[in-house]
Amino acid sequence: MLADFNIFSRIRDRGATGILTAVLVGTLVVALALFLLFGNGSTSRILLFPVQTGKRLVAEQRLLPRKGGLERDIVELVEGVLIGPTRHDAKRLFPRGGRVVAAMLNGGTLYLDLSASILANDPDVPLAGQAALAALGRSIRFNFPRVRKVVFLVDGQSPRFSADAR
Repeated sequence: MLADFNIFSRIRDRGATGILTAVLVGTLVVALALFLLFGNGSTSRILLFPVQTGKRLVAEQRLLPRKGGLERDIVELVEGVLIGPTRHDAKRLFPRGGRVVAAMLNGGTLYLDLSASILANDPDVPLAGQAALAALGRSIRFNFPRVRKVVFLVDGQSPRFSADAR
C-alpha cells in the first residue's frame, strides 16, 4: 500500500508519458523557484524630464534591467534619460547622441563622464547646461539614495557654461 503513494512507481507505471510529465513539472518548479529568488531582472525607476517650458520636471516610471552592480545600474538609468521620454507632454533633457563615457562611485559621490554631444545646442531641448545636469542629478539621487553628490564631467573635463546659456 505504501508503494501506491510513491511517485516514482507511478511514473514507472505510466511509462514515457509519466517521465515526460515529471520532467515538465520539475522544470516548472525550478523556473518558479528561480523567479521567486531572483525576480525578472528588472526594476522600476523614476526618470525626470522637463515640460515644454522647462520650468518644471515631470516624472516618468520606467522598467529598467538590473545590471548587477550599483554603477552599472546608474549607467542604465542615465542611458534611459539620454534616450528621452515616452510621455507626450515631456521633452528631452539632452540633445540626441549623448552617451555615458564612464561612471565611478566613490563613497557617496558619483563621478559621471558624459560625451560632449550633451552640450550641443538643440531648440527641442528646453533645459541646457547646468540646469539639464541638475535635473539628471535629481533623477540619479532619487533612484539611488546612496549617491549624495554627482560630479559631472564632459569628455573627462569639468563642463564650463557661458553666462548666456539658456
